[in-house]
Amino acid sequence: MDINILLIILVIAIANFITRFLVYFIMPKRIPPFINYISNILPNVIIAMLVVYCLKSSNFNSPYYGLKEIISIGFIVLLHLSIKIPIISVCGGVIMYMFLTQKIQI
Repeated sequence: MDINILLIILVIAIANFITRFLVYFIMPKRIPPFINYISNILPNVIIAMLVVYCLKSSNFNSPYYGLKEIISIGFIVLLHLSIKIPIISVCGGVIMYMFLTQKIQI
């Protein structure tokens, strides 16, 4: 193997190591309250944005009036209330919506 390639990999590894661990020395030991607030509220805000973004192009004037979307949203709510893990709720809703749009012709 060429020595230049090994040197490039070594420099990239050192730069990656420095940028990952430098944060622990720069940041304060106590997390500011604003960051705690943002980290608690952000998953719910992201889910709400995804729902609004997905419903913006739905046609509620055509027959069945957005039934696939309503079933998918209900499934997301059911998953989130029972499991309380946002990523499972979102993935489950996406899988339900894809199933309804591709397999069920209503």
